[in-house]
Order: sequence, then structure tokens, then C-alpha cells
Amino acid sequence: MRTILLILSSIFISVFAMAQTGFTGAVLGEDGKPVVNATVAVLKSADSTLIAFGITNDAGRFGISRVPEGAYVLQVACLGYVSYYERITFPAKAGDYGVIVLKQVTFQLPSVEIRGEHIPVIIKKDTVEYNAAAFKTRPDAVAEDLLRKLPGVEVDRAGNIRAMGEDVKNVMVDGKEFFSSDPKVATKNLPADAISKVQVYDKKSESSELAGIEDGSRDKTINLLLKDGKKQAWIGETSAGAGTDDRYALSGKAYRFTRKDQFAALGMLNNINKYGFSFQDYIDFNGGLPAMMSGGSLKLTITSDNEIPVNFGQSVNGLVSSGAGGLNYSFDISKNNRLYASYLGSGSNRTLDQTTLTQNLLPGSTYSENTVSSDHSSNNTHRLNLGWKDKSDSARTILFNANLALAGGRGTSSIHSQSFIGSESFNSMKSDIGDKRIGISGNGSFSYMARGKNLLKLYTLGANTRFTKSLNENDRLNLLRYAGIETPVIDDQFRNLAKNGITVGVFSEFMIRLGSGVYLLPQLRMQGIHDRLDREQGLITDTEQNTDSLSPDFGSNSLQLVPTVKLRWNHGKQKLVPGISLQVAATVNELNDGERLNYNYFRILPSLSWEYEIRTSHRLSVDYSSFVNEPALEIMLPVVDNSNPQALFYGNRELKPETVHELFANWILFDQYSRSSVFARIGSRYTRDKFGYDMSVSDSLVQVSRAINTKSFAEYMANADFSRPVQRMGINLHLSLETRITKGSAVVNDVENRTSGFLRSLKLSFDNVKKEKWDLELGAGLQMNDAKYSIMTSLDNRYLSWNYFADLSITPTDKWNIGFNADIMNYGAGNYSSEINIPLLSAEIGYNFLKNNRAGLKLECFDILDKNKGLERVNELNYIREVRSNNIGRYLMLSFHYRLNKAAGTGNGLELKMKTH
Repeated sequence: MRTILLILSSIFISVFAMAQTGFTGAVLGEDGKPVVNATVAVLKSADSTLIAFGITNDAGRFGISRVPEGAYVLQVACLGYVSYYERITFPAKAGDYGVIVLKQVTFQLPSVEIRGEHIPVIIKKDTVEYNAAAFKTRPDAVAEDLLRKLPGVEVDRAGNIRAMGEDVKNVMVDGKEFFSSDPKVATKNLPADAISKVQVYDKKSESSELAGIEDGSRDKTINLLLKDGKKQAWIGETSAGAGTDDRYALSGKAYRFTRKDQFAALGMLNNINKYGFSFQDYIDFNGGLPAMMSGGSLKLTITSDNEIPVNFGQSVNGLVSSGAGGLNYSFDISKNNRLYASYLGSGSNRTLDQTTLTQNLLPGSTYSENTVSSDHSSNNTHRLNLGWKDKSDSARTILFNANLALAGGRGTSSIHSQSFIGSESFNSMKSDIGDKRIGISGNGSFSYMARGKNLLKLYTLGANTRFTKSLNENDRLNLLRYAGIETPVIDDQFRNLAKNGITVGVFSEFMIRLGSGVYLLPQLRMQGIHDRLDREQGLITDTEQNTDSLSPDFGSNSLQLVPTVKLRWNHGKQKLVPGISLQVAATVNELNDGERLNYNYFRILPSLSWEYEIRTSHRLSVDYSSFVNEPALEIMLPVVDNSNPQALFYGNRELKPETVHELFANWILFDQYSRSSVFARIGSRYTRDKFGYDMSVSDSLVQVSRAINTKSFAEYMANADFSRPVQRMGINLHLSLETRITKGSAVVNDVENRTSGFLRSLKLSFDNVKKEKWDLELGAGLQMNDAKYSIMTSLDNRYLSWNYFADLSITPTDKWNIGFNADIMNYGAGNYSSEINIPLLSAEIGYNFLKNNRAGLKLECFDILDKNKGLERVNELNYIREVRSNNIGRYLMLSFHYRLNKAAGTGNGLELKMKTH
């Protein structure tokens, strides 16, 4: 495979190095002064699509290299000036082009008539605007495919977007939110041919927009402006596919936009392991986080901020049939006064077979656990969102949001595990589990922001609430065998867990002007929290009587008061915001209407934010924050959880809340002239009173864990991303570096196990700049992990993982498109069982037909070599684990798609009529 990649790289470089040349020049105004941020574009005469372009710098200079031989139109454009056009031929125009003089827009130029003018890029103050017509996409492309072609915009293989070196947080359609807060919903579903322009800008906070005072808060935002003809008509697409092994995939999407309202409908149904539309749906499809945890051995999840092992763009483990559908509607009551509502429903069925090998650490020794499990589950979720945003009065803003969710599911599992010391078996357990779950939750928030008078520049008042109610019914038959004991232990139990919670809070914030660029921001937040857990547990008999000692009724009440004061200093390009919060809380938990345990705490929480904007898209910043995490009710419950008799868990009523301190420094640079971007970050996170556990292991290898506060947990991280076009080779270069160090501890058999982790990773990739007919991305990644354990240094684990990847898309004509994808993953052995290679190859070919290519056929083959595997390797505080899962294998699928309201081809090439006198 390495040879293949080298050959592809050589072809890729040589193709773009042949028969290409470039030129430089300067753009001045009639007054002889440099014209800054003018776009200089080389366009195809036939359809005005972009071949190459540059942007003038502060001296008015530009440079364009590696233009293929041929005849083109040179276009120079800038706001406030009449665009300049000239027919040019390369290589005749190579070298120094000279000076181009732009005339003010007030002048009339009867000698030049322009039809269908496509200016690729215009810079309007803080907004970069792209003309979609200047960037050619294939007939069935979506917005994501268009974004990949825009200079300064990057879309990774998972669909995440970066613009001007920063992650894109919002994607708007005609200035309105689109269907979901997940940007990928719009970019993966909206047709590219419906888009007229793409705007990239920094969206300010609501308070900053209202007060007209920069608060340093910004989200990189993309706004997709639709073509006029697409705002009144229905647009969308339907597709249906059938394949080998009874594979199928159906999807449909339809949109309608007018000046007053916006409507969207999405739907999908398949059995090829493709879930719904967003990350949250992924969790909901699986019945929430607990349902995503697997095992027969202990995998303790005692914090709410663990990373979830999901990565969009990678395969989903198991065999999954899923469906989802949603509706979104928004209506403008009046200008800047908008109501919106959306519904999203989803469901899935999954069969998951796994084998798990775990090496557990003890002081001076280890023992292993082998687990084989089979799980069949079905889940469904319904979610309704409502919102109101009223900015019709320029002196105030009203925001209201509410959502309601209903989730349910059921499943059956079979788990067989054995524990060994060396080759000797000490115990085994076979479990058959059935469960049902249903839950309802909701939350709402309301805020009122208004400009004040005199020194009071702005004030905000608001309230929020949330509630949850759920029931999980679980039946479990455990059959346990212990070494030296012939008679097995039978544990046939039922377990019903009901949870209820409600939170109500109010908040206020004021902005008081103290002087020029200096503001005082006092804030006050107060909330009350009530959570309750009622567990009924016992042996399954004819009467199913509860075991009182295992059936607790446990509740917690908390009242929190958080006064905060910040000082904001805005001075030119610098912003400084120091602040301090005092979190005061009174909590009480009660077990079985008996003894109450009171715990009050007081925390001083400082913060600091500093930013220096060197120039547009080039800034430095430092952020320090501190906050408190309160323990969840489940890890405070002192009654044993014995649903797995081999891994018992006790909560702790006396757990202290965690106090977290975070410090990060950032450097962001995007050079619009060279189109280079740098994003670098270095920082640390320190957690005092970290939630952890004290674990003991008996002679029969039964684990007993108790929740405790460990001394501390520290994490240090640094990462850098660099992107730059290499004009002489006609490629874009992308380089990513990351390092992460973690230090924590746990107690195992009364001995502290100090652990440390050290991760280093590197990723390098290349793709071609000109993507008119074909698009190729080649890359490789390398990751090295080190894990060290103080109680068993012989299990210190170092393992190396690397991967190669290649994506090739060829569009020889408007009728045909061909695609190929390769991912080759290598997992080093380290202390795991063996080194593993997983090559995943896929290919497709598509043909478009009917008028304006409204219909199409696509034949695709997934996992050509039939090597797809599910593999996960983790190092935790007290164990090393490898999990192998079943996965979807090779299949062929033939799909038909039909597009609604496909725009007719108009031959929108640039036509120049030159007149001489």
C-alpha cells in the first residue's frame, strides 16, 4: 500500500507541475494609492468558474502561480471600484503583469458591457463573501461539497468545518438558523445548486449586538444565501438504494424558503449502519449514555465529562437498522421577530456481538478477564423544540427556548465472562438480561435584554428550568461458578429504577460604564435543584417481593447562589476581562426518609480573559476559568449496586464537589494573501477533589468499588494545525500536531495507583487546489500512546498506531462521477494481544440523466476487501482493555436519486463586449 501511495503522490505532483505558469502585478486606484483586498481572478471564459486567484496585500501587490496553459478572462474586483476585465492567454502573460488601475464606481464605462459577472471573492469589512457560481460542483453536490472548494475554508473527512483557521460554530440559511444547532445538518443536506453566495464572518453575542460594545465573544459563522429562484420553490432530493445481503437505504429531504417563513423536512431509513443527523441523535438512538456502555467486566463511569468513543466518519459497531425524520418551521411575525418549532423522531435496532479482553492491575500482580457478549436492542426518541427571538425593537431583545423529549427502548443481552490468574480460572459468570426504559425530559429558558440609560448600558434578566422523569425495568439471571466450588450460585433478580429531577433558576446581569472602554459587569445567578432516585430490587419469585436493604429511596436538594463581578477593558485591539465568582451552596441528601446529611460549601472562582487582535484574522488570546462539578445522584447512593455480582459498586453520600481550573493560550492566524492558516493552543486542566474510586479485589476476584474524592487530576495539552497552498505544486498542505499528558490516581487494595498517560500524534495530508474535474486527498497519521502504572510497572504500555488514507473523486463530465476511498489502519501491539491491520476500501460510480441531470444512478461497493472490524483499545486507571465488535461487511448497492426543482442550465459564462473608439 505504501508503494501505491507513493505512485499516486508522484502522479498527483507531476500532473500539477506540467504546463503551468504564473504572474505577479499591482492594483492601484486612480489616485495612485494601493487598492487593498482586491480579488484578482483567472476565470474560464465558458462559465466563469475559478481557475486561480489572489488577493492584494497592503501594498496592492498580488501573485498567482501555476496557471495551466490556455485562454482565460482576468478579473480584478474590489468594493467601491468598477471591476476590470481582460482576455489573457498563458503562458504569454506569464511574469510581471504590471500595474492595473481601478476606477471609482461612480464613473460610467460605456465601452464595457458585462453579463453574468461572477466575482469569486469579495471582502466586506469583517465578512468574506464567496460567489457560489464561480466554484464548479458536481450535479448532485450538497453545500459541504461547495465549501470544500472555497479558499480559506476546510472541511475534514468527518464533515467538520473550519474557516479562516477557526472552527465553524453556526451555519445559517439566509441569516436564519437551519433545523438544528449542528452545522452539519445544513451542509450535508442543502443542495449546492440552491446557493448563491457564501458569507463567512464572526457572529457576535446577542448582548454585544444590542449594546454595540465588543465583548470578545464570537462564533465563526457561515451564512448560505439562496438564489432568488430557490426561495419560493420547493427544493430537495429523494433517493432509494438496494444492495446485496438485503441492504437498503432510503432518504428524502425537502426545503422551502420565503421572506416570511422557512420549512424543512428530512427523513431516512437504512440498515447500513448510518444513524441520524447529529451527535445527540447518536446518543438518543442508543438509549442514552448508559446503553452505550458494554461489558461483563467493570467499566466504571463516575464522571459526566468523559469523552464518548464516537467519531463521525468512522464505522458504527454492530449491525444497525435505523430511521429518523424531522420537520422544522419558522415564521417571521414581523421584521426581526421570529417564531420557530421543530420535531425530530428517531429509532434504531442494533445487534452487537463483542469479545473483550481486560488486564486488571493489582499491587505487584495482574489478573485477566475474558468476556463474550451479545446484545439486541431497540430505541426511539421524539424531540420537540420551540423558540422565539424578538429583536424588532432596537433597544431590547427577547429570547425564549424550550424543548420536550420522550425516549424509550428495550433490549436483551447475553454475557459470559471468565476471570484468570495466568491460565487458571478463578470464576465465571453467565448473565441473561432484559430491560425496558422510558423517559421524558424538558427544559426552557427566557431572557430579556435591554439597553439602559446614562451609565447603565445594558441589563439582562432571565429564568430557566428543566425536569426529567425516567423508569428503567431490568431483569437479570446470573449464573456464577467459583474455583473449588461445584455448585453454581444462581442470582435471579429484578431491578426497577425510577429517577426524577427538577431545576429552577433565575439570573441577572448588568453592564455599567465606568469610563472610556471600561465597564463593570455585576452578575447574580441562583438556582434550586431537586433530584430523587427510587430503586426497587429483589429476587424474581411468584410475588417479586422487594429486598428492603437493596431498595433505597434516595434524594438530594441543593440551593446555589453565585454572585459574580467582572471588569471589562476594551482598548483598541486589546480586550481584558478579569473576574471573580463566589459559589455558595447548601445541599442535603436523605436516604429512606431517615437520616439527613447536610453539606455546605463555599468556593472562590477567579477568571481572566485577554485578547489582542494583531490584525484581521490574526490574534492572540489567554483564557482562565474555574468552575464546580457536583456529583451525580447515582455515585452518591451508598446502597450497593450488585446487578453484576462480580463487580459491586457503592456510592458515597459524603462526596465533595470537584473544583476545576482551566488555563489556555491560543494563537490564530489566517493570511488571506497566501491563504495560510495557523491555529495553536497550549493549556492545562487541574481538578481538585476529582471523583474517583477505591477498589478492592477478593481472593475469588470479585471487585468491590467505592466512590471517593481522589487528591487531584491534572491534564496538559498542546496542539497546532497548519494549512497552506503550495502554489508551485498546485496542492494544499495540512499538518496537525497534538500532545497530551494526564496524571491521576486510584486506590487498589489499599495501595495508591498513580497513573500517567502521554499521547503524541501527527497528521499530514495533501489535496489538489484545482478541483474542477477531480479531487484527490492523500494523507497519513501517526499516534503514540504511553501509559504508566505505579503499582505494576511491568504493565506500562507503549503502543503505536498509524493510518494511511486517500480520497479520490473524478467528474469527467456532468453526467459521470467516480469515487474511491481508502483507509488503512494499523494498531501496534504494545501489551495487547497482537498487531492488527484494518484496510477499508470503498468505491462508487454515478451517472446523471434526465433534463438538467435531475435524476441519477449510483453503484457503490463498501469494504471491497471485506476487512471491516470494530476495534477499541483503552488504558484506564486500573486496567488495560481491548474490545472487538462485529461490524457491517462488504456489500454492493445500486441507488436511484431524483432532485426537486433542479435549476436549468443557463450558460452563465462571462460575456464581454469590447468597444473601441
